[in-house]
Amino acid sequence: MDPKRIIIVVISALFLAGGIKSVYAVERTQKTGLFSMDIPEGWRWVEYAQEIVITYPDGNNVAIDIQMVPSQKLSLAQIKKTIIDSDQAMKKGIIAHQGSLIDDKEIKVDGVFATQMDFKASPQNPVFVTNISFFNKGYAFTITYGSRDEKMRLVLDDVVATFKFR
Repeated sequence: MDPKRIIIVVISALFLAGGIKSVYAVERTQKTGLFSMDIPEGWRWVEYAQEIVITYPDGNNVAIDIQMVPSQKLSLAQIKKTIIDSDQAMKKGIIAHQGSLIDDKEIKVDGVFATQMDFKASPQNPVFVTNISFFNKGYAFTITYGSRDEKMRLVLDDVVATFKFR
């Protein structure tokens, strides 16, 4: 096998395993400077008024969808109640569409309270999806991503973990 091909295969395997993400990632910043995150080199970052769509290099398949909707100022208690109520409605929708909830937990996104739901959609062609919800800087955020491939889900987890407010 050609030595260059071996190097490319090894680098790809390390990237998929999360071992060299910082070397082959590009920091992207939301157009108004609200937040940034590192995405793999070659992936596409497309911004709309209240949404960012990150696609794989083919430009057709969505890897990560970030929605940010202006929100009124809420207390932490109101934020938690709003997110939990929204998550309950989402759980009902998952079950109604023959999906199954895998995990539901509270997390932090760059130090901010958030909830994360992991679920399996479409039992015939399972897609494992993660939905993260949080409020900060006058916006309600939802980050959604998923894949059928477990290694790609790990890459997506690593990409989303780089989300940081500016």
